[in-house]
Amino acid sequence: MRISRLIILSILIIAVHNSYAQTQASILQNQLPIKNKTTVTDSTVHAYNNSIRKKTDKAIEEEQTVQDVPAKYVKNVNSKIGQYNDRLTKKTEKSLEKLSKWETKIQSALQKTSPQTEQRLFGNGQMTFTSLLQKLKNGESITVKYQAQYNAYNDKLTTRLKYLQQQKENLDSTMIKPVSEVNKNMAELNKEEAQTAAVQEFIKQRKKQLMSSATQYLQNSKYLANINKEAFYYEATVKNYKEIFSDPTKTEQTVTGMLGKIPAFQKFAQQHSMFASLFGPASNSGSATDSEALADLQTKDQIQGIIQQHISAGGPNAQGIISQNIQQAQAQLNQLKNKIGSAGGGSSDANIPDFKPNMQKTKTFAQRLEYGFNIQFAKSNEYVPTTANMALTIGYKLSDKATVGLGGSYNLGMGTIQHIQFSSQGIGLRSFADWKLKKQLSITGGFEMNNNPALSDIKLPSGITPVSIGSWQQSALIGLTKKLPIKSKYFKATDIQLFYDLLCNQHIPRSQPVIFRIGYSF
Repeated sequence: MRISRLIILSILIIAVHNSYAQTQASILQNQLPIKNKTTVTDSTVHAYNNSIRKKTDKAIEEEQTVQDVPAKYVKNVNSKIGQYNDRLTKKTEKSLEKLSKWETKIQSALQKTSPQTEQRLFGNGQMTFTSLLQKLKNGESITVKYQAQYNAYNDKLTTRLKYLQQQKENLDSTMIKPVSEVNKNMAELNKEEAQTAAVQEFIKQRKKQLMSSATQYLQNSKYLANINKEAFYYEATVKNYKEIFSDPTKTEQTVTGMLGKIPAFQKFAQQHSMFASLFGPASNSGSATDSEALADLQTKDQIQGIIQQHISAGGPNAQGIISQNIQQAQAQLNQLKNKIGSAGGGSSDANIPDFKPNMQKTKTFAQRLEYGFNIQFAKSNEYVPTTANMALTIGYKLSDKATVGLGGSYNLGMGTIQHIQFSSQGIGLRSFADWKLKKQLSITGGFEMNNNPALSDIKLPSGITPVSIGSWQQSALIGLTKKLPIKSKYFKATDIQLFYDLLCNQHIPRSQPVIFRIGYSF
């Protein structure tokens, strides 16, 4: 009885399977061209089902990948955009306020020395720093004639954000509003960058106009010199802000890798990026239209052939002469690049200054900070054991040569060679100033206060002033610092310091006059 039931059940399963296969074949025949309807078999149905399954799995995989984009990414990018936008706005207004003040001084001086020049520079609706500043404060656009240079990072970031906006139905519900907001902020940033580029161009032209027309009447004018300096610092500062913004975070790199694996994103980027709008979207079709567009373009081989023909026409020594000229041109180009680099520029269109700039003025507050760690050892005496004085310091760069800073130290007692024993031997406070003499050598001075409770019980000998006695002892140091650059993920340089303590004779007990420290900058 049980066997008969199994046989009947098997027959029913086979019948259902055949019915399903016939149904799928009928559907597939209706979707195929008429000439192929009679060739549908079970293998064709199986292949069709597999293709549908693959497409479905691919769509699910892409949807899951978009859903895996962390909310932290959108939050961090939005914060980064806002910070960059604020920096550009504040720096532009601050620089224009300075330029406007000095421009007004120049106008007053020209009214006395050359009214005609003053009228030409400031009359007849002439655009000035003051009027430009007023336009910006009123929210008027000044980007009609100018456009920001192409920025690959901005283009890729904008494309990624637009793609997430397009895929909002696949995002978590909590991500929809932040993605919409970050796209809006990115659009505003692109406008701000274009406006900043327009301001930069206007400052260049206005500075050139003032320098060429007013210099003969206002020789050695400090206001013209100030305008020249501020124009350079504005351009260099904006460039630094852009480099900070264009440095991708780890989260951005992760999301870039995730989206890069999605074919739909790759296609979206090819069609909607700024690069595609400049050069046309990429096409892999190899269509006749693409061939026609490239028909008039010369190939690499054709260009090389034309060059060889011209070289051959120049005689047997033409190749050597051309090579020599190319080497000379390359040498001159390298000299120009070095000159630009020493002036703080990094591109061929850099504004090379005619003064020695302080590049620290172009950096953010955080970029001007320098952190350090150092350690020194002192031998034991009748009052204190051998100690290791460890300190953390933070310095602020006033200029490319001058640095001032503060620090704190901890004195760790280590006992003696015969009996090693760790103990706390007090703390210390430090201040220092550093002036660079050469590339790696600096003169350093500092004033320090070191607290050691064990010294407070020492009786005061006659003739010794109390100021240097007690738990706090003062030190005035002067010496040299040698910085040795190192290639490390965490440290910038090794610092070797040698000092002389001008107040060592006033210490009770007398401390060592020569102090050697070694540490790291990071």
